[in-house]
Amino acid sequence: MKTLSIKKKTYVLTVLALLVWGILASLLAGYYYYSYGDVLSKTQKPIVTVNIGIDYGNGTVIWHNGTSVMSGGTLLNVTMLVAEVKYTLWPGAGAFVDSIDDLANSGSYYWMWWMYTTFGWSQGQVACDRYIIGDNETYYWYYEDTSITPLPFPP
Repeated sequence: MKTLSIKKKTYVLTVLALLVWGILASLLAGYYYYSYGDVLSKTQKPIVTVNIGIDYGNGTVIWHNGTSVMSGGTLLNVTMLVAEVKYTLWPGAGAFVDSIDDLANSGSYYWMWWMYTTFGWSQGQVACDRYIIGDNETYYWYYEDTSITPLPFPP
């Protein structure tokens, strides 16, 4: 079996490293391009209209449909317009909702946010103060038992 010289090994490793770097840089650039387009599309109109449901976990659900707000706002901002919200800011992670309308997190029950998409309900992937709202989107705050895996979808 033939072995590669040190010079050829160095050359091959350098080429592989550059190839991996190029692929990762392209993926990162694509991600940021998509994210920029998403934020840009959500802030084109000066005023956006959203729907917000709040499920208190006891059968009571209150909808605030057609809520008009300035574009570029966050889900936390909009929620604070329609309900009394207490939250904790965690450095690097964002806002964690402690209570809505005096119903506080307790035991395994926490406030979780969901968004309605073309595929059905989708759980919020970022903190509510980091999600930029879009026109005609529907959000749902659900006081739910987080010890259940996977989390139950909103009704």
